[in-house]
Amino acid sequence: RWLIGQTLSSRILARAGFYQASGAIGFRDQLQDVLGLLHSQPWRARAHILDCASHQFEQGDVQHWWHPPGGRGVRTRFSDDLVWLALGTATYVEATGDTGILDEKVPFLTAPELGPDEEDRYAAFPHTEQAFPLLDHVERALERAWTQGPHGLPLIGTGDWNDGMDRLGRAGRGESVWLTWFLIVTARKVAVMERRIGRDWMAQKYERQADALLERTEAAAWDGGWY
Repeated sequence: RWLIGQTLSSRILARAGFYQASGAIGFRDQLQDVLGLLHSQPWRARAHILDCASHQFEQGDVQHWWHPPGGRGVRTRFSDDLVWLALGTATYVEATGDTGILDEKVPFLTAPELGPDEEDRYAAFPHTEQAFPLLDHVERALERAWTQGPHGLPLIGTGDWNDGMDRLGRAGRGESVWLTWFLIVTARKVAVMERRIGRDWMAQKYERQADALLERTEAAAWDGGWY
């Protein structure tokens, strides 16, 4: 009971955890947190997933964090944030059976891509006039995240789940084994979700991508004892 209470009061409402004292909503941070409430407050997870989708750009990437209620926040080159939208949605559907969330329409943020010399951009980004189904948001996120570096593994950008690894991918070459694992798990979860709503062709696509990525990871990142 104590852990759930702390999750709700500190992480969801106050957003004042040890490493997050600004009151901003972190794209990955609070998506992780609401998944811990699926058994008790699935409505809260549903609303938060849709809110996060409204902080996704047309190109598929997302704001790393933003301040409510205005929504002013930062666009970055973090590689994992957008994948949490796909994992969070698929996990919610798996837990609740609520496939109707996939038809809920949410606008995208619209803005030019980050320039070659921009690591991030802080602004109040406008929304598109048209709204799109959440499923479209999920698929755009995975499409954007599915990058390949020199060894065929996804690019780390300016950080994966470990924010401290922000210099490895600045030049667009650094790869992330952690992100590889995360994408494999997420693609397979989304494949189950796609098949559940009759989109077998998309399920097969994600399954093939996950299998191929697993093979490349074993070939490039496993040395016989460690990744």
